[in-house]
Amino acid sequence: MSDRPSSDSRHRFLSSFRTGAIRIWLFMPSAVLYGMAFGIMAGTTGLTLGESGVFSAVVYAGGAQMGSLQGWAHPVPILFVCLTTAAINSRYVLMGATLRPFLAGRPAWQVYGTLFLLTDSTWIMAMRDRDEDLDGVGYVLGGGLTMWTMWIASSMAGQAFGQLIADPRAFGFDFMLAAFFSMAAVNFWRQSRNVAPLLIAAAVAILVQRLLPGPWYILIGALAGSLAGAIRYARAA
Repeated sequence: MSDRPSSDSRHRFLSSFRTGAIRIWLFMPSAVLYGMAFGIMAGTTGLTLGESGVFSAVVYAGGAQMGSLQGWAHPVPILFVCLTTAAINSRYVLMGATLRPFLAGRPAWQVYGTLFLLTDSTWIMAMRDRDEDLDGVGYVLGGGLTMWTMWIASSMAGQAFGQLIADPRAFGFDFMLAAFFSMAAVNFWRQSRNVAPLLIAAAVAILVQRLLPGPWYILIGALAGSLAGAIRYARAA
C-alpha cells in the first residue's frame, strides 16, 4: 500500500510527459522553419555545423539567437551577445512566474531544470491546459524536450543546407533577420495599437548606430523602447 502513491505519481508524470510531447507538434512546423532560417544565417557568419548545434542547444531562444547574429563578428563580442540574449529573454522571468501554480509541489531542481526548456510554445500550452489533471513538470518537460531536440536538428539542417549554396545572400536569406523583426513589430502594433515605444526604439537605434561603432544600437534601441513602454504602462496604471 505504501508504494501506491509513488507509483501513481510516476504514472501521472509519464502520462503528462507523453501528452506534452504530442501536443507540442502543433507548433512544430513554424519552429522547424525558424530553426532552419537561423542555421542558414549562422552559416553566413562563419559558424560551423557543430557550433550552430551547440548555440541552439545552450541558448535555445530563436529571437535571442537571431538578435545575436546581427552583431556577430570575429572575435565574438561576448558582452554584446550576453546582454542581447538577456534583454530579449527577460520576458521568460514573467512567463515562468505565471507557471508557478502549475509547477508547484515539486523540488526546485526539477522545476528550474524544466524551466530551461520553456519557450513561447510550451508556455502557451501550459497556460491553456493548466486546469487539466496534468503533472505540470512532466507536461512542460515533455513538450520542451521534444521542441528542444527538433530546434537543434532544424538549426543544424539549415546550416548544412546553407553550405550547399554558394552565396545565401543571393537568394535573399540575409533578409530573414529583417523579416523576423519586422513581423515582431507588426504583431506588437496589432496587439497594443501603441507605436510610441516602437518609434522610440527605432529612433534611438538609428541615432546610436550613427554615433557608436559596433552592434550596440540593437541593444540600446531595444532598451529604450522597453523603458518607454514601461513608463507608459506605469502612468496608465
